[in-house]
Amino acid sequence: MEKLKEILKQFDTNRNEFKGVWDENAVAACFQPCAKEILSNGYFLINGTYIIELGSIELYYHEEEGSIKDPVMYHTNNKGAYSKYYKEKNELPFFEFGSFNFHTSGIDITFEKEKKYRASFLIRSYRVLENKDQLKSDEIEFDTCSTHIFEDMFPKGVLLNDKKKIDIEWVVDEYKRNVAVVPCKRINIAEYTKNSDGKYVKKEISEEKYKLSTDKHLYFKYGKHYYEKETREWGFKQSRLNK
Repeated sequence: MEKLKEILKQFDTNRNEFKGVWDENAVAACFQPCAKEILSNGYFLINGTYIIELGSIELYYHEEEGSIKDPVMYHTNNKGAYSKYYKEKNELPFFEFGSFNFHTSGIDITFEKEKKYRASFLIRSYRVLENKDQLKSDEIEFDTCSTHIFEDMFPKGVLLNDKKKIDIEWVVDEYKRNVAVVPCKRINIAEYTKNSDGKYVKKEISEEKYKLSTDKHLYFKYGKHYYEKETREWGFKQSRLNK
C-alpha cells in the first residue's frame, strides 16, 4: 500500500502549491493527477492471487478549518459522530493516512490532514481479474455496485491477530495502460444549501419539475424524492466506462 500512499500524498503537495482561487474546481484539479494514476496505472493485488482493477472513484473532501464543506461526507465534525463514545467526547478522530474506511456506501481509502481536512476516495466501480493480461480486456465488465467490493477485497473478513491476514498490495501496472480518465459527477449526490438554522439540506425538487425537464443530467430520483444533482465534478472514471 506504500505505493498508493505516495500517489495520495501528491494531493496535499498540489494543494499547498496551488495558485489561484481555491474552490471546488481547484480541489478536483489537485486530485486529478492522483485519479489518473489510480485508474490507469495500478491495481490491487489480493493475497498475491487475483487483481482488483478500479474503474471509477469519487473524491470526498471536507475542510475542518476552511470554507469548503462536503455535507454528504460521513466522517466529519459537521456531520457528527455516530458513535455514542465520540459524541460524548465531542471529538471525531482523524483517520490514519492510507487507511480503509468501511461504511454503508462501500470502502473509502483515506488521506486526511490532521486538524485541517478530511479526504478520501470511494471505490465506485471495479472488476476482478485473474491475471495481468486481462487488464487489456474490454469484455470483462466493471461491477458498479460499490458495496460488492467487501466480499471481493476481504473474502475471509478482516482477521485480527492472525497469521493468515489478508494481504492487499498496490501494484504499479507494468503495462502502463494509460487509459484516459475523465471527470464526472458523483453518483446520487444532491446539491446542498443552508437553511435558516445554518444546517445543510438537500435541494429537493417537485416530481413535476423532474418529469418536465429535458435534461435529466441536472436531476435524479432517489426513493420517492427528486433532487438537483451537485455541480461538483468530484468523480473520476476510465473513459472505457462511457461505452
